[in-house]
Amino acid sequence: MRLSKRIYALADVIKEGDSVADIGTDHGYVPMILMKQGKSPHVIMSDISEGSLSKAKETFAICHLEEKVSETDFRIGDGLQTIGSGEVDELIIAGLGGHTIKSILADDEAKSKSFSRIVLQPRKHSGTLRYYLYTHGWNIESELLAEEGKFACEIITAVPSSDSHREAPYPEDDIRWKYPEELAEADPELALKRIRWKISSLEEQAENLSQSGEDHKVLIKKIREDQDFLIKLEEKAVNALKSF
Repeated sequence: MRLSKRIYALADVIKEGDSVADIGTDHGYVPMILMKQGKSPHVIMSDISEGSLSKAKETFAICHLEEKVSETDFRIGDGLQTIGSGEVDELIIAGLGGHTIKSILADDEAKSKSFSRIVLQPRKHSGTLRYYLYTHGWNIESELLAEEGKFACEIITAVPSSDSHREAPYPEDDIRWKYPEELAEADPELALKRIRWKISSLEEQAENLSQSGEDHKVLIKKIREDQDFLIKLEEKAVNALKSF
C-alpha cells in the first residue's frame, strides 16, 4: 500500500501512547498506521456515511488489523457528534476545508477543548482557521508542511489555551494568517515553493489591475504590502534552508 507523505506526516505528529479519533477518516490510513506501528492503543474512525466508513474497514481488513479494533471504533456521524468529550487524547481533522474544520470545532467548543491536542490539515482557507484558533482559545503548538502530489499540505497542531477568547493582532484577511513565519522553518524547501508561487500570483494580480483602466490604487497598495511581507519570508526560508 503506497501512501503519501501527508499521511505519514499526520501519523508522525501524534504522541506515542495517545488515543486518537480521526474525524472524516475516509480510508482510515492514519489510524491504520498508528495501530500498525503500535503508536496508539486505541483509534476511533468517524465519517459521515456507511459508504465512506466502509473504506476504512476495508483498509483494516487488508492490513490484517481487524482484531486490533472493534465495530464500535467505526462510527457514522457528522463532525464531533460521534465522539464523547475527552474520550480520546488527540483529535485529527484532515483533508477538509478550513471553513469546515472551523465549523466542526465551533459547533461544540467545550467538547473540542476536552481533547489534549488537535491535529488539523486544511485543504484551503488555512488563514481563516488560524484566525479562529487564535481568537477562540487555542495555542498553535507546531506548523508542518508535507507533500502530496504537487501540493504542500499544511499540518497545524494546537492545544487549548487558558484564554478562552483573545483579540487578534491583525484582521482575518491579513496574509500573515495564511503564511505564518513558522512555515518558513517548518520545511524551507516546500515553504519556498509556496511563497514564490504566491509572490508571482500577486504580481500578476497587480499587473492586471494596473491595466484594467479603473482606479485600483488601494487594492494594488495592499497587494504590494503583501508582496513585501512574502519577500521577507522568502529570505527567512532561504536562510533556514542554508542551515539544514
